[in-house]
Amino acid sequence: MDGKDNREDTDKIVEEGVICKSVGVENQEVTDEELRKINKFTLTPLKADEVFTFKLIMGDNELDDRNYEPFNLNALKDLQKLYIGKTMIKDHRRTADNQIARVYDTELVQDSSKTAKSGEIYTKLIAKCYMVKTEKNADLISEIKAGIKKEVSTSCKPKRAICSICGLDNMKNYCSHWWGKEYETAEGKKTCYFTLDGAKEAYEVSFVAVPAQPRAGTTKNYGGKEIKKEKNNEEAEIDLKIKNLASFLFTEKENLEV
Repeated sequence: MDGKDNREDTDKIVEEGVICKSVGVENQEVTDEELRKINKFTLTPLKADEVFTFKLIMGDNELDDRNYEPFNLNALKDLQKLYIGKTMIKDHRRTADNQIARVYDTELVQDSSKTAKSGEIYTKLIAKCYMVKTEKNADLISEIKAGIKKEVSTSCKPKRAICSICGLDNMKNYCSHWWGKEYETAEGKKTCYFTLDGAKEAYEVSFVAVPAQPRAGTTKNYGGKEIKKEKNNEEAEIDLKIKNLASFLFTEKENLEV
């Protein structure tokens, strides 16, 4: 993201300890049933010709997340409930002016013929969103239809983040293992990833400028700076430890306030 305002907003999200994941957009037709679900969130009932709807592929439970933080089925089930009614914004900037759509329904789609590397049945989470057609957002709707505005990112807070090497829940305590690094184990060499097991909260979904690729990854931020996976030197590891500690202290503070 560019600009001082975007960086400041990102810092705010970072301090809340959220996980951001890239997802994609699909077409969605307006039916009477869809309209009934949409009107649960409106003050005045809307007609089919007044709304534009579309689907979001929010995520799945495959392990090949590029930032090594895959959802499991528990997380997808939690997010299925949590995302209903949540807002869609632009660039993760949480202002009223940036609200452009709302999630009115979600569903889990399973492929019984496909097994994720975790051993679970392959499952993806789909969200359905609606926008009111206005002169102001006509260009945005055209860009969505044309596939220009296609990539979006979700933000949520997981219940647990389980290390694939030692099994420690890194939402409670941080282990010594690193995202994407290969380790020797009793079962042979393993790559470290942190499974997001369950979700506490879903915040919003946002249009962003990211590469168009499936499961384009998770960006976890701490201390207002993005963690760069390509940095493998000692300085980067020290910086990452400091950011991990900041996130852990935030979680501990939140637990004390509950």
